[in-house]
Amino acid sequence: MKKNYGFLIAALSLGGVGLILSTMDNVLAAESGGSGQDGQELKAKLYVTLEEPDALGAVDPKSQKRLGEITVGGKPHDVTCAPDGATAYVTNPETHNLSVVDTVTDKVKKTVEFGQGTTPWHVEISPDGSQVFAALQDQSAVAIIATADNHLATKVSVTSGPWAVAAPKNGPWAVAAPSNDVVYVTLNGSITKGTANAARSEDIAVFDPTAAVPTVKYVTLAADTANGPHGIVSAPDGSAVYVAAEASHEVWKINVDGNQAKRLVKIPDPNPDGTPLNPGFPTDLGISPDGNTLIAVNHDLDSITVINLKTHKIIETVSTGEGSAPWGALISPDGQTAYISTNGTDSLAFFSMKELTDGTEGARKHTIADLPTSDGLAWCNLAQ
Repeated sequence: MKKNYGFLIAALSLGGVGLILSTMDNVLAAESGGSGQDGQELKAKLYVTLEEPDALGAVDPKSQKRLGEITVGGKPHDVTCAPDGATAYVTNPETHNLSVVDTVTDKVKKTVEFGQGTTPWHVEISPDGSQVFAALQDQSAVAIIATADNHLATKVSVTSGPWAVAAPKNGPWAVAAPSNDVVYVTLNGSITKGTANAARSEDIAVFDPTAAVPTVKYVTLAADTANGPHGIVSAPDGSAVYVAAEASHEVWKINVDGNQAKRLVKIPDPNPDGTPLNPGFPTDLGISPDGNTLIAVNHDLDSITVINLKTHKIIETVSTGEGSAPWGALISPDGQTAYISTNGTDSLAFFSMKELTDGTEGARKHTIADLPTSDGLAWCNLAQ
């Protein structure tokens, strides 16, 4: 989850390192408000977690300039922005903490410690911005941070291996009482703790984060199949969440009203006799602002699969390059651009959504090179 915009870039600058785009037949239009480089008001930033320099990269997409590199914790993995645009939250698995970043100054204003033995992976923020949720994989818990003062409020225990978090916005379909708040957490651990409802280690945990003592329930995708739920993303209207099931190579939908789970598509294995060891596809998801298109990231197949959510049909599968190991996905707020963090080649790939969804094959990949991405991508509309 995890986050969104387009670049018109001939070159970017990362410190002294040039971020050079591959040659294009044509380029995508810039999509941000102000440049922030010539005295104009900066309206938005794209944040990218940078694994090797232990940093968060910030880019002004209109001026195509790198705004800086923010040192955070060890091996930052994911990032999310507050609804008011004032703060970004970054998980740091290697140093067992979360960095709270001021988006105006691009400085870390606080570090939230989770303790030794914890591995914070994905992070999400509640629709009202009052709570941040971090999946602590090795502690089998979800940390809840109160954003009023950015302190660790509590940890909610789940079965083994929490990986990614979704927090759908409130609506008449929400079922968590007494409030309409609900959180979904994918579990893909290998060890199951004993629980009253015999939850498996690869189910979806569901709870109300506002309860004094959250009661965790579990949703099973398919009881007779090892699905390996991994990435998860909320529908824009909050009515559903979509789950990337990497072990069964499927994408599932869970309706918030009643928590019914439905298999949407199965992603074909192009080499069924040589399936990757992990197996790693699909591992992450990105959804369009209109809720009509889903991008499934196939980490071990070096590709993305584009899905029509109205017909539940695959439009096409597009290569992200040999050895690219795509990890995270994000679609811009205007729905024009898809961003894919390609960790295997230390770069950020992006595609025109029009080319991905027009029914023709061969969408062109554009690449920002020399960018050691991990998973996290977040679009932050700055507070004005």
